[in-house]
Amino acid sequence: MTDSATIKLRIPSQDLQQFSLFQLDDDAARAWARGLPITNTQSVVQQLRQALGDLNQIKLTPEKRYLIIEALRPNLEVAMSNLARRYLNQPLIMPEEPRQMAEMADSLCALIATGYSIVAIEAIQQKDAVRDTNPARLACEAIQRALVFNSRRLLQTLQLYRPVELNGWLTLHQLYALAEAQGLESLPVAEPLAGATTIAGCYAQALVLGCCKPNQLRQSDLAAIYRGLQDWGGLVALQKPPQAEGIFLVNLDSDQPPLYSSVYEEPQGEQCRYINTQALITHLQSLFESDGNKDISFDKDTRLPHNTLGHLIKSLGSMSLRNFNRISSPHPLWVSIGLSAAHYHLAGGRVFEQLLYGNDYLPQAMDRVATNPFLAHQESGDQWQKANPEEDVDRDEVPAESAAIEELEHQIPVDEQTLTALLTEEDAELPAEDRYPVFKVQLANASPGGYCLEWNAGLPGDTRTGDIVSLKEEKNQDWVVAVIRWVSQLEHARTLVGLELLSPRAKPYGAQIQLKTGEKTLPMRVLLLPEIKLVGQPHTLITPRAGFSERQRITLIGEGEEYYIQLQRQITATGSFSQFDFRYIKQMGEVLGESKHGGAVHSPYDSLWSKI
Repeated sequence: MTDSATIKLRIPSQDLQQFSLFQLDDDAARAWARGLPITNTQSVVQQLRQALGDLNQIKLTPEKRYLIIEALRPNLEVAMSNLARRYLNQPLIMPEEPRQMAEMADSLCALIATGYSIVAIEAIQQKDAVRDTNPARLACEAIQRALVFNSRRLLQTLQLYRPVELNGWLTLHQLYALAEAQGLESLPVAEPLAGATTIAGCYAQALVLGCCKPNQLRQSDLAAIYRGLQDWGGLVALQKPPQAEGIFLVNLDSDQPPLYSSVYEEPQGEQCRYINTQALITHLQSLFESDGNKDISFDKDTRLPHNTLGHLIKSLGSMSLRNFNRISSPHPLWVSIGLSAAHYHLAGGRVFEQLLYGNDYLPQAMDRVATNPFLAHQESGDQWQKANPEEDVDRDEVPAESAAIEELEHQIPVDEQTLTALLTEEDAELPAEDRYPVFKVQLANASPGGYCLEWNAGLPGDTRTGDIVSLKEEKNQDWVVAVIRWVSQLEHARTLVGLELLSPRAKPYGAQIQLKTGEKTLPMRVLLLPEIKLVGQPHTLITPRAGFSERQRITLIGEGEEYYIQLQRQITATGSFSQFDFRYIKQMGEVLGESKHGGAVHSPYDSLWSKI
């Protein structure tokens, strides 16, 4: 190990005179941690924060500090997992309590990452004080763990669509620079936790998160990418200029995320590294092509959707810059969220059944159970059994050691008819205006390709990137179709939402999938985006995310209209919808009609009809 590199890592001064929580050794730390009230997450977090904060300010040998932090880490992992359940999958503008949970998790990550950074720096500076292990190995493991927890802070920040805090990127860069200066970046780490097995691979996890357009992804997608990079991080090569090449470049002395190398304006000095993702892209493409539109499952809770894998390949393999300038606009927009809402508004305020069967349509009597108490199904059975359902449980079948109620996991096969019914099921008791509300949203700026909106707390909280949006300007009566492409949480409680315009026109239809048995499914909502020859955009079909796939034959129906199409290539897909290219199919009657009116003598169907 050498000491020549100048590293810009900030650590607190070790000037605390007394540590009162436990005796300063790993056994005492482990015993103290076992006594924490595990059912009270906030109390555990507060005590861990105090312990780690004090440890970071008291003088210890690198070995002892490392062992104590390792003894506390399992409890910290449990606390952070409990906190994550309370701040993830929240509204875009988080309520106060989840926001506090997120801040507590971030502070825990920051404190333990600082502790490992102190170990690494002191193991390098005070090699002679390390007695029972190799100083290089201790420094290597400490840097890798510091990178892991700083990367998890980055992941959380990106999941909440917030800007990375000051010096956040600089800390990651400098930890890697420290390892590189000591020749430790490629050494294997025996217990890598949630990171890659080398420092370089672990650093690549954070870099790729910064390269993959994270504000366009959902929280679960980011978590899945991060998990995948635990295995794939070693495929990313960090290379020095000028011989190296790569779409992305990072400056280890900066507080900036990776940038496109072609737009990097400063001289590419010794502190710059190209991020070569070619081997990673090749591996991801093989996964993309071999799995046949299947998701990649890492464990029961983490899976990488096929469309997200495609997004990752595209964002890492090509440079994407803004094509249009944004123009500030103070005007509001009228916005409605979801495919069903878009379908309703594009149909002129008609519900699905009216679009299919006409404005005078009324459901059959058996379908109006919700409003007819005499048609409701009367359940039979023992009334006492209903009053005491817990008595139905056979106590002998329940294991005595099952202290907690665990979520039951069932794999229930669903046929296409049932799936269609589930997809089309809605709360019919609500008026259409309540089912498909319209919100007035302030427009921040606009471009020919889309809009940037200022979201507020009164808007739907379950909105996600990839959701279909229907919108119209204040002076325009026509609804257009867009998709939420990115979300960004700014300071002063401002939330910006970026919309990409899919089509200035769209026509709603019902779609029936033609099954192999010859039957058809119940109609489902779809939107037909017409061809725009001026920009070379073909006609496409927007469908629900589930149920539709390439090569399916579809019947499009509307009031007085019926078309037969076949889905071709899936152009794009998000967590909410799919978009397909398609071709029209002529039915036998149309072919015969064309032959008759066209005067064709030798129709291919002539011999068939002569034999009937």
